[in-house]
Amino acid sequence: MKAGAVRTSKQASLEVLGSLVVVAWLLVLPLGAGAQVVWDAPALMRPGAPAGLSLLLIEAYPGDGLGGLAMWRSAPAPIGLGFRGGVAEEPDDDAAVILGIDVSGSLASPGTDGEPEVVWWTGAGVGVGDELLVSFPLGLVLGWELSDEEVTFAPHVGAHVSLDVITGPGDDLDLDGSVDLGVDLGFPSGLMVRFAAAVGGREALGIGVRLPR
Repeated sequence: MKAGAVRTSKQASLEVLGSLVVVAWLLVLPLGAGAQVVWDAPALMRPGAPAGLSLLLIEAYPGDGLGGLAMWRSAPAPIGLGFRGGVAEEPDDDAAVILGIDVSGSLASPGTDGEPEVVWWTGAGVGVGDELLVSFPLGLVLGWELSDEEVTFAPHVGAHVSLDVITGPGDDLDLDGSVDLGVDLGFPSGLMVRFAAAVGGREALGIGVRLPR
């Protein structure tokens, strides 16, 4: 690998970190979605996001909103495509349905093993509950993938902003943002354990597995 290519990779990583700081400032904005269930948190996006079917238990917002989420993704290169759908509780104990589609692509590939990779992602989806919430996110994610003979370890950190269109009793148009954190642990069997969290405007948790392909 040429030195110039390595520098380019490092420069791109620093630029992404700067962008994530800017997005983090957006987290001081008023919460747009409130207690509405959103489709894009936790984001579960990273470089090399695993292809196949993932099943997760989610907490759609702090202290409540338990539900289930199913995700399917194509191979990540050159453009990754994903679909997700699930059900989660709302504060009044009614059920909300979430549906979404996402696309992602690489901004900076790693120069050597262990170096970070950067991806962008966007998409569109809905949360259907007491109100209809349509969301259009745009985000960046910085991630690593380290592996040995037994386990693949893939931590990632990112941030995204979402344009929320709320229809119903509380019609509104808002901009919301979150920091996205996660780690995937892959095993020789093909099973992958996934942990993810969104912190800030869209707080959510997720834990589950990517099934062997």
